[in-house]
Amino acid sequence: MEIKENEFIRTKTGKIDKVINNNYYMSQYIECEKRIVEKENIVKHSFNIIDLIELGDIVNGMKVNDISKIQRFNKPIQKCLWANINDGYDIINEEIKTILTHEQYEKDCCVIKEKNDGRFFGEYYR
Repeated sequence: MEIKENEFIRTKTGKIDKVINNNYYMSQYIECEKRIVEKENIVKHSFNIIDLIELGDIVNGMKVNDISKIQRFNKPIQKCLWANINDGYDIINEEIKTILTHEQYEKDCCVIKEKNDGRFFGEYYR
């Protein structure tokens, strides 16, 4: 797996980062903008950040329900995200401002449940 400088990476835990040094230490690690990453923990890499997004991720505050290719504004066909269950909204690469991966969401999500006596309690989603 040849990872190059300025590529985006996605790790097994759902972290997305940008590579600044692809041979940081003993060629097992790469240096990214936010952290040092062991190469074996990288599941995807690309110069196009949209390639790293998966179903269930939250992009610009909307859940990604579909990933497809579209033609937009007479430009060549490109990858597009279909987000927001209710209205439907397509997102192209230039419009991506925020990404919350489904791994990060599931790790930190607290689900509210009701006990038999009618009281509620929070339980972390895992």
